[in-house]
Amino acid sequence: MAISEAPGLREIFVQGPSARLRLLASGNPQGRPVLFLHGITENAQSFEPILLDLPAHLSVFALDLRGRGLSGKPANGYRMENYLEDLLAVWNRFSGHADRPVLVGHSMGARIAAAFAARYPALVEGVMLLDPPLSGPGRPAFPLPLTRFTEPKRAIDGGDYDAFRAFYTAPGFDYERKALELQSCAMEAIEQSYAAMNAEPFHVDYRMLRVPALLLAADLAPFISTEDEDELRAMNPAVAIVRLPDVGHEIHKLAPDRLLNELTSFLAELS
Repeated sequence: MAISEAPGLREIFVQGPSARLRLLASGNPQGRPVLFLHGITENAQSFEPILLDLPAHLSVFALDLRGRGLSGKPANGYRMENYLEDLLAVWNRFSGHADRPVLVGHSMGARIAAAFAARYPALVEGVMLLDPPLSGPGRPAFPLPLTRFTEPKRAIDGGDYDAFRAFYTAPGFDYERKALELQSCAMEAIEQSYAAMNAEPFHVDYRMLRVPALLLAADLAPFISTEDEDELRAMNPAVAIVRLPDVGHEIHKLAPDRLLNELTSFLAELS
């Protein structure tokens, strides 16, 4: 579905330091802002059903991170510092709201959300982290190879739909949505963001989190083991952790009702 055809959604564009940024928005423009950040090959539309199902009194947004969707696609600049600079530009739009925004990030977006909340706590009311990868200096590498992201993109960009489909075997998988996500994602964004997730720390930002925080770990994904969970609890006991059994990495797509329940409860506690 084209953006212009999606009922209840509107587009907003913000000029960042080196790229124009596109957001999808829904709800009450004067309500508490809730901003969603997607994963490495997704875009704002991956959160579309969530945006439309949240209470109408909220002001909800999903950002096309640089290099994805309808945001600008610079040839370089996909490190954490670049994403945080973009968020500061987006945050400037929120400055007139009485309530501080809440950040919700998935996968790579969860790492960005954690870093922003840790480094700019005065700007954030709370943060929700959806199955963030734990790779970084002194830690095991990202658990999936780079080719897991680049080869499906090469296949779909080259028109080889059968080769593209072979990378995804989960029952009920939405091939059309994933194809559109990959086609609107720059290869440079994938490659440089993947390298950054191995080179840049997550645990340092996690340890510094002082705003209300909730982490959801997907039990069927290879990103957060029970041993990792134990370490995270000891590292920052203030962060609540919920493990979702029988759920894969893309929590917002595979278990949207469970995500909505956890998120609405988290927002209610903030109020």
